[in-house]
Amino acid sequence: MRPLALYARSREVPAALVVLPVVVLIAWSALHSPWTPLSASLTTLAAVLVTTAGLAGQDPELDRSTAVPWPLWRLGHLLLAAAVAATSVLLVQELGGEPFDAAFVVRDTAGMIGLAGLAAAVAGARLAATAPVLWWAVAAIMPPAGSALGRVVTWPVGAPDDALTRWTAGVLFVSGIAAYSARGARR
Repeated sequence: MRPLALYARSREVPAALVVLPVVVLIAWSALHSPWTPLSASLTTLAAVLVTTAGLAGQDPELDRSTAVPWPLWRLGHLLLAAAVAATSVLLVQELGGEPFDAAFVVRDTAGMIGLAGLAAAVAGARLAATAPVLWWAVAAIMPPAGSALGRVVTWPVGAPDDALTRWTAGVLFVSGIAAYSARGARR
């Protein structure tokens, strides 16, 4: 149990777990009247950004010198981050009496976690938040699209029953999880 506690502390997991409900409550209270795909997606983005803040430790040499199965730990980190982020958004919406479609929240959480994992593996943990934020911003300012490419670009605010938006989020999730688990955050 000791290695898990050290890992969590080095990745600032306890701090993220304390901040997460506050951030989700603030986002929900500022954006929920009434819930729209844009407001639900932004609340989900806020939760993902909090949970993926610690994708790298402070000392890469120390991480490299330990006998820990890093790919499994990194996989668990992102999977747990996705579960905690989605659950927090769904709980706050349920407590507020205005639940939004759970499939929408799960899809957005998965895709954004994948984007954060990809960004961490390619550009480093400090820039992990840029990919989900930039993709969300582009999706938020684009007009609703009917073309396949438009639906891929605007998946964070697309309809939850659209197969193409689900596939886009799924591909981002799997590729981000795989890249981050195998490689870790770029130094």
